[in-house]
Amino acid sequence: MSKVVWKSSRQLILALAPLTLLAVVGNLAAQQLPLAGSLTIERIVEERDRIEGLHTNLSWSPSGKLLTFVRTSPRPGKARDRSLSNEIWSMDAATGGRKLLVSDTEVTAALGGDHPHGAPDEEDSGPKKLLQSYAWASDGHSLLLAGSGQFTWFDIGTHLSRPLVIDRNDLSDPQISPDGHFVSFVQDHTVWLADATTGAAHAFAPAGSSDLREGEPDWVYRHELGLHSAYWWSLDSSSIAWIETDNRAVNKYSLRESDGTEHAMAYPKPGGTIPTIRLFVKAVSGRKALEIDLGSDKNAYIPRVQWLQDGKHLAIERLSRDQKTLDLLLADAATGKTRTLVTEKDAYWINLSSDLYFFKDARRFLWSSERSGHRHLYLYGLSGQAPVQLTQGNWEVTSLVGANEAAGTVFFTATEVSTMERQLYRVNLDGTGFTRITKEKGTHEAILSPSGDVLVDTWSNHSTPPSEELIRTDGSRISDPSANDTAKGPPNQLSPMEFLPVKTHLGTELNSWMVKPSDFDATRKYPVIFYVAGGPGEQIVRDAWGGDISMWFSLMAQSGYIVFAIDNRGTGGRGHLFEEPVHLRLSAAEMADVRDGVLYLRTLPWVDKTRIGICGWGYGGFLVLHGLLDRPLLFKAGFAGSPITDWHLYDAVFSERYLEDPERNQDGWLNSSPLENAKYLKAPLLLAQATLDETVHEENSLRLLDELLDKGKYADILLFPDRRDLFEDRKARTILFQRITDFFIKNL
Repeated sequence: MSKVVWKSSRQLILALAPLTLLAVVGNLAAQQLPLAGSLTIERIVEERDRIEGLHTNLSWSPSGKLLTFVRTSPRPGKARDRSLSNEIWSMDAATGGRKLLVSDTEVTAALGGDHPHGAPDEEDSGPKKLLQSYAWASDGHSLLLAGSGQFTWFDIGTHLSRPLVIDRNDLSDPQISPDGHFVSFVQDHTVWLADATTGAAHAFAPAGSSDLREGEPDWVYRHELGLHSAYWWSLDSSSIAWIETDNRAVNKYSLRESDGTEHAMAYPKPGGTIPTIRLFVKAVSGRKALEIDLGSDKNAYIPRVQWLQDGKHLAIERLSRDQKTLDLLLADAATGKTRTLVTEKDAYWINLSSDLYFFKDARRFLWSSERSGHRHLYLYGLSGQAPVQLTQGNWEVTSLVGANEAAGTVFFTATEVSTMERQLYRVNLDGTGFTRITKEKGTHEAILSPSGDVLVDTWSNHSTPPSEELIRTDGSRISDPSANDTAKGPPNQLSPMEFLPVKTHLGTELNSWMVKPSDFDATRKYPVIFYVAGGPGEQIVRDAWGGDISMWFSLMAQSGYIVFAIDNRGTGGRGHLFEEPVHLRLSAAEMADVRDGVLYLRTLPWVDKTRIGICGWGYGGFLVLHGLLDRPLLFKAGFAGSPITDWHLYDAVFSERYLEDPERNQDGWLNSSPLENAKYLKAPLLLAQATLDETVHEENSLRLLDELLDKGKYADILLFPDRRDLFEDRKARTILFQRITDFFIKNL
């Protein structure tokens, strides 16, 4: 749910995947089952694996002449017994030509087997992935292949492999030093160094543990603050900086498996202790680590760290616990002393980004800020001169792609054309030359080459799966997308998605979309499934490929339903002030807009006003409960997957960001929970919960059921034992969506 996770946000949307349409029961007077030639269940099941198996791990070679990526596909055999074929391909930056760089046979030989963990798991969680990741060596002649428990060098010229680190458990976060002399990694909760030639390895940081991590992010930093690596090489390869995360005083939550085994994890609760952070720097040739001065406030977050190009200074972002103040610190790596470069303050909360970029001269940097109400880019100098605002307007910069320093040009994606699109732009360092590079309507994500003159553009829209092509910085095309196999998909089988504005009773215009049956007849009456996500930073009304989600919507449309969604106030893409209404009270503004959406639906002559259901997951599941329990009661049936029922049960980082301190804002915390209205439940409600869910703990669903029982009511619940993520387990999610589909067919 946090906005900071991958392109901003960890989207708690209902990742509707494989499902089976069950026998038709109940009230089906207006419904039709899919006809021959329509979208099939099998095609929906296939989509997740198809998309995940295509181009992943996009990476530029050090010279910028090649773009490499991993292609995976299932090997022949039964799902339980097969692993994935792993190949590394390259695209020539000059011509767009594609070439197989490392074959599946070579990957398998290098990493020693068909399965990443030996024998296949008993549970059918889908095909097993042997190649976990890869990285280019600095000389551009070899790749480091990372598997489970081992790292292997692969020479691109000779196609020979050489094991570097083998037979080790729990290896993660491999990095190659910039000079190529060392490979670092995390094992046993601390940073290790291995000689890149001999493989001789030793612990670099002090011994770690699950409660005292050295160079390894914990759960809350990884999931809520978007910190996926907690150690960093200086660009001259002389030193490593790392974060120490101390969770010894933090609340522990136990995940209990069906056989009674328990696993404890640090999970900071609202108002309780949060992790204590320290930052260290140590020379590769040295013995003693230097602690960096992070200030006197030990109750703060350190979500971003990076080295400057000079290898002598570190940039550190320090976020206050109330998340209303963000400081950018500059640290001297030799003395540990720091000074403040930028301070951001916000009356509501600060959304983190990953837009910090330091130039090679170590005198200037790019910084993004929402101080104007929308996120824009600013050019700063380390000497304290006034910043230059590079972008401006009632639209948002959504990501900083990079800079061509020689040309004095910055590249970024933004919502300038539409809040529902992401286009690629460039601007000069003096704020002139603002130019849109990409033209196709939809969503673009880009990666700039090291040379700064070529980009890989990943594009999709609501009816077209993602495809990659190489483009020049003026937008001219290098590669031909017609040769791109990622573009092959089932768009001709999807029901059209119509984007339309909906005006609320306050006069605010909201974005929405609607999917209708392909044989829509305006003289008939149709039931509606109202799909909600609605959390801070989320955005479901986007002109982007929705994968199996959109396909499930189309399947339900083919079955005679209309599917409708709206981006209520509080969601992302429209500026910080559009998010602000959820401050201090979650659900009030969102549900006011959802109710206006229902009123809009009721004005449509072909909507059956008595048959409107609601469906959502995570934050959307939370809104589903408010929709079924808060008066007026507008929905006939609802499905809530992993719903949050009491924000005291959620983590401190997310909850306190919007609701602030649970003691000072007791009314806001209480009124944000749907539990007190359990007595008003009248419509059928289906819950789903994974018992090992690390994000939304099962206590949320259990507490709701307890409240319902106290009122003489009950909801159906699907419990999935020993599952952390329902959507990665093919059997579990198939059962899940069979039940969801059957639930709406029966009750709507």
